[in-house]
Amino acid sequence: MVKFPGFDADVDRKAWTTVVQIPERIYSLDGKRFVKVSLDAMSVPSDERGTLTFKWTDRLQSFSSMTLTAGAFVLLEALDGKRKSSTVYRWLNELSLFGRTVSGAIKGHSIKTITLKMYQWYSAQKNASQQKLLRSTLLYWIEAEVPGLHQDLVAHLRMTAPPKPRGMIEVQNAVPAERPLTMGQVQGLLDNVADLFLAGTFDPQDNLLWRLMISEALRPSQMRLLQVGDVKINRNEDGRIVSVRLMVPMVKQSGIAARDYMHEHALSTAVSQALVDHLEYIDSVHGAPVPKTWAIFCVRRAKDKKTRITKRTSIDISDVIAQTRRHLTALSSEFVDTDLFNRRFKHTKLTHLAAAGAPLEVLAYAGYQTSTVSLVRYVNLTEEAFVGFEEKLDTAYQHIEDSFRGRVIDRAEATHQDPEHRIADPSMEDDVGACADEPCEFLACLGCYGCPRFEAFKDGPHERVEAKLVSDQARARAAGMPEETVHLNDRTLAAVRRVIQIARA
Repeated sequence: MVKFPGFDADVDRKAWTTVVQIPERIYSLDGKRFVKVSLDAMSVPSDERGTLTFKWTDRLQSFSSMTLTAGAFVLLEALDGKRKSSTVYRWLNELSLFGRTVSGAIKGHSIKTITLKMYQWYSAQKNASQQKLLRSTLLYWIEAEVPGLHQDLVAHLRMTAPPKPRGMIEVQNAVPAERPLTMGQVQGLLDNVADLFLAGTFDPQDNLLWRLMISEALRPSQMRLLQVGDVKINRNEDGRIVSVRLMVPMVKQSGIAARDYMHEHALSTAVSQALVDHLEYIDSVHGAPVPKTWAIFCVRRAKDKKTRITKRTSIDISDVIAQTRRHLTALSSEFVDTDLFNRRFKHTKLTHLAAAGAPLEVLAYAGYQTSTVSLVRYVNLTEEAFVGFEEKLDTAYQHIEDSFRGRVIDRAEATHQDPEHRIADPSMEDDVGACADEPCEFLACLGCYGCPRFEAFKDGPHERVEAKLVSDQARARAAGMPEETVHLNDRTLAAVRRVIQIARA
């Protein structure tokens, strides 16, 4: 019995001949130049990785020659000024893995037609992210109207919704190394960076890289794209630095090269000093002021330990992170190398800003994002963050009524049903209610219980909020805090208990 009936069905030769015509060259969106096409191997500029090598014939060898060419044509069409190199590269890798996995299940036979059953069989073994990646690849194949996909698969993909991956908060709660760092841990890491720099273990480039990682949460792909001309140094009449501003490329923008979309950011004093030190270091290694178009991260150490400038191209940022991270973790007993990575620093930065009451627009700016839609993925309010958040809102609490002023409703009765108006409980696992007006953007629920716009859900986890407030009081009392501090949230607690009372009635 054939595992995937139809896999050996020949591609419609007439349609294939009409549509599939491999171009001689494609226009790279990232590199803003034409690249000669070769199905054996072709190097394409990439915002994120510098250069990516596409080996179509090798990567798609599990498919028949016609289907291989059809798949390569589809991805080349996407690469031709429509999608970024990194996106198409991920599509190619996932399609290659899919082909190799399915081919193994049919004893090495070539795949002539991709069927619904093989897609479902493969997807059942993969996580939601991989499923979405393969799905997006095949959907682009469908849009290009290129033969090679069974009609049942085409209909299925057009009618079904994409799988939902695990939320970032869920991942953080399950994996300790993904959780935001405390402010104490962040300061400790910055102190370690300073110690390594003063000791000569870190050169000015290493010092700047880690400060941009820890304090600014810049992506490696953004650091790789930074140029000397992106730095704006403002000095006073005495030549002293007043401020340093940095133009940052915005990566991961659909259909837009990163350096075509730049945001200006003011840097802190410590990061500013590190940047100025590094620019002077570059000039000293080069022996003269470097051109404005040269990469900021351009100093390479050769095997003979001599430093050289890579001129226009950046060094491999990820490689430098991997090489220098061990020095940081060696100074701490609580971290291993894999604990320190860019995404975790971004979660940390945005979580603590949210705890300080920063509105969504500020969080988006600080996270180098152009949209506020995905911010909830990067914010996870820890115990320490909640304490800081309560302190920041101390004055606001003085105006909260002794009792609940909103209304208790069923979820279906909420004025606004969209996720933007939902109000999550402290654990971010469920919704306690919704906002009947425009949300105040505080990313927390405690103050909402005293707000007349709050629509509390009857089945919301209000007991969980009550338990947290009671726990906070007990912890404050055990720590010997003044009674006014212990009872700081009494009004909020009264409002929460009023909601519970109404919901149970």
